Amino acid sequence: MKKTLAVTLAAVLLAGTVAGCGGTQNSASNQTQAGTEAAKTEAGTAGTETAKAEEKELSGEITVLLNNSFTNSDSPAVVRAAEDFMKLHPGTKVVIEGLPGNELVSKFSTSALAGAGPDVVALDNAGWPIDMAAMGLILPLDDRISASKNDYLQGPLDSGVYQGSYYSVPWYFNNTGLYYNKTILADIGVENPPVTWEEFEECIKKATEKGYEGLATRLDGYAMFNFFFQNGNPVIDTTGEKPVVTVNNESGKEAFNYYAGFHTKYKAFPESMKEATSWDKAYTPFVQGNCLFFICGDWAYKNIVKGNPELEFGLVPMPSGKEQAVCLGGYNLAINANTKSEDLSWAFVEYLTGKDSDFVLTEQGRIPGRTDVDYAPILEINPDYQVFIDESSYTVPRPRVVNAASVDEKMVDAFKKVFFDMMTPDQALAELEEELNAFVAENYN
Repeated sequence: MKKTLAVTLAAVLLAGTVAGCGGTQNSASNQTQAGTEAAKTEAGTAGTETAKAEEKELSGEITVLLNNSFTNSDSPAVVRAAEDFMKLHPGTKVVIEGLPGNELVSKFSTSALAGAGPDVVALDNAGWPIDMAAMGLILPLDDRISASKNDYLQGPLDSGVYQGSYYSVPWYFNNTGLYYNKTILADIGVENPPVTWEEFEECIKKATEKGYEGLATRLDGYAMFNFFFQNGNPVIDTTGEKPVVTVNNESGKEAFNYYAGFHTKYKAFPESMKEATSWDKAYTPFVQGNCLFFICGDWAYKNIVKGNPELEFGLVPMPSGKEQAVCLGGYNLAINANTKSEDLSWAFVEYLTGKDSDFVLTEQGRIPGRTDVDYAPILEINPDYQVFIDESSYTVPRPRVVNAASVDEKMVDAFKKVFFDMMTPDQALAELEEELNAFVAENYN
């Protein structure tokens, strides 16, 4: 545990640079689903006792730390939700605090390790809940979840699983969609956007032959994981007692060579993508109108419109490989292990992730992480968000390992070796396999 803790702390300091932005892998999903049902059965009595405890009158004060995109306005919706909650529960006080996403996890972990910190925290589902659970900084929520009236989406819920227990619940999720330039698609003689890998590659081939750029995205795992998941490869299989690296087996080679092949075969990626470590730079080639495709989540839409109001573009689900799968992003809510008000903290978490608080998310075009959401307010803002909603049933979390940010970095480094013409895809993948095996050995004794 000490070794895992030390490595995790190092990763936390860098985690803010990795986007959270996950089909479900059938074997992993089935096991997790089975685990969920078993947990519900085993926790039946405990869950009943928890529910009875929550029926008692709540009192006390809690602090909730969120990403500041929800607090930077004159009348934040999340503050209004907290006020509604306090009216329902006189004698309680909920204080909302906001921080930039890249500061949030380090701030929380530092204060929690000192025995303090906010009672409730929002965590990027790209590994932060796992890291915080591994350090013992957040509470397991199995009994709470089994007794909850909220029916959380399985993919986002699975992103908080550590050693068989759930340590967070989904607040909102996102996943990857395929943005496409309608003008370029028509110019290359293609009537409809691609729905399969074969059609996707053919479109890129035709576009590059006519002098267009084929595909832009950010240099991180958010795009790359899609292709492994769509080929039935989890990157790191976490269904057993110890994680097993799968990147270099047959399905892994196919996935990596397919994605890397956009460069090796067609030089399809914009040259500027080599420096696209932030989404601002990643948008640019597509917004400028010379790139056919762009892979990103829901937040890209308004930035594309703002960047080029004249651009004619569309949004469709990610093309499918052997199966439909997309990479998960978004935020979960967790409870600080140091809280002195566990019942109140959970009551607010359940409220903020429940139907009565959906307006907090839908006002910003975010998609709640439950199965019973009224999507009408979101679709009124943007009908194209139906794409992300439809993909929710096959959204897959990144590998659920400690220091997941490190896995993301190693994946990107492997691709860079191909993109920068330093290695062949097979060479880069073999080296990636060695690095990930060393990572597992270091973090899982």
